[in-house]
Amino acid sequence: MTDGRRADAVRAGAVLAAAVAQIAGSPLGTALAGRSVGEVSDATRALITPAGYAFSIWGPIFAGALAWAVYQALPAQRGRAVHRRTGWPLAAAFAGNAVWELVFPLVGDRVPVLPAVLLFAIVAAAATAWARLQAMPLTGLPRLLPAAVTGLLLGWVTLASAVQVASAGVALGAPAQGAAAQVWAVVALAAVATLGTALVRVAQVAAGPFALAVVWGLLAVAVDGGPGVVTAAAVAAAVVVTGTLAVRVAGRRGRGALLVG
Repeated sequence: MTDGRRADAVRAGAVLAAAVAQIAGSPLGTALAGRSVGEVSDATRALITPAGYAFSIWGPIFAGALAWAVYQALPAQRGRAVHRRTGWPLAAAFAGNAVWELVFPLVGDRVPVLPAVLLFAIVAAAATAWARLQAMPLTGLPRLLPAAVTGLLLGWVTLASAVQVASAGVALGAPAQGAAAQVWAVVALAAVATLGTALVRVAQVAAGPFALAVVWGLLAVAVDGGPGVVTAAAVAAAVVVTGTLAVRVAGRRGRGALLVG
């Protein structure tokens, strides 16, 4: 085996192992801590914590990640440029998810800064894969799977990072309710809308999955039934991101690539 093929095999194996690890991470973390991610999240609930159903988005993310991990590990696929460019960043993001799922139930309410730092690292890894995908000339399945997975993952963790910071604040003693909490919630939602809109505006591929995940989370914040100003801000943020995507799609050829990958 040549050095290039050996490196491809190592990378492909790392992606596959990390994709499996993030699926196993949540039940393992619950078993080790004696409590679930949801229980810790409820104990440090902030005004921008989405309704519980929103977290079901991890199902498609995990399934897509595993499907891509298996596909890119096939001998004929390992050397493709798209897999070489996105493999290590996505492996890092998946592994980061697995570690976060272990850490958050254990210390999420006692050392909340640690899972927050981990989540920002996951965002950075997913964003690196996303950026590398934008210039890839491939079409079809070789890019569709990593593009869709990366878009969904980056969109969700973009919102989740804001929620994590808010929850960490509550765990550290910041008020969970009241005027100050509402102001910070609106600022956080505005930040998510600004970042989400900016990425949709510059995206060349997979803007659809990214925007879908962001809007899914924002609407779940609105559905959660918090103060009216927070609900309005969440809905407005979702409308802005959706509108930006609609404008991009309406004025562009190759809409399929922009929307999906």
